[in-house]
Amino acid sequence: MNTTADLYISPENMEKENWLDCLAEGIDDLPTIERVIISLFYYENLTIQEIALVLEMPESEVSKIHHETVLELIKR
Repeated sequence: MNTTADLYISPENMEKENWLDCLAEGIDDLPTIERVIISLFYYENLTIQEIALVLEMPESEVSKIHHETVLELIKR
């Protein structure tokens, strides 16, 4: 069974330079909510729980959006 923590994709799983390139190249093209979640998580170092509180969204939804957005950015 996957936990929320298992769904996180992090720079440790990729070369740092490639990871930062993926984020930087695609973040401006993201819809607002996805851009905010990625920015808060990777640039402001907020946790998924903190982002959920800020955005007044369920933690599970923030986690899902984060995971899907990162996968999308990596594929680009």
